[in-house]
Amino acid sequence: MLNLSRSTGLCALLACSCFLLSSQALAFDLTGAWATSADQCSKVFVKKGDQISFAQFSEEFGGGFVAAGNEIKGKAARCTIKSRKETGDTIDLHAACASEIMASSIHLQIKILDDNSVSRIFQDPDFEGMQLTFHRCAM
Repeated sequence: MLNLSRSTGLCALLACSCFLLSSQALAFDLTGAWATSADQCSKVFVKKGDQISFAQFSEEFGGGFVAAGNEIKGKAARCTIKSRKETGDTIDLHAACASEIMASSIHLQIKILDDNSVSRIFQDPDFEGMQLTFHRCAM
């Protein structure tokens, strides 16, 4: 009877361990509209139904992007995320992007500042040290 109890306990412990090891930490959610200035959200974005798009002349009030699933849309380009790796407070994204005039593959590095603020870190040596902060818009 004692051996049956031990083996049952051992099996339960192994099953729980496998579950805990296989579960992943929750990734940061980029979903939503993000603007360079939180108080300019209503001038950068408009919402019709459940769709968020850029307001007319939105570029005059700063930049922004809209993220949904594996897609990130800017005013002039649309990107599809091909891979994502989150390490600590940094997200590395590789994306295929297209604008009206060209297609490209890009690497984006995003630093998580808090639940509603992120900063894009530019990798180009010409822009070394440059960051652009975005704030989540309540839409």
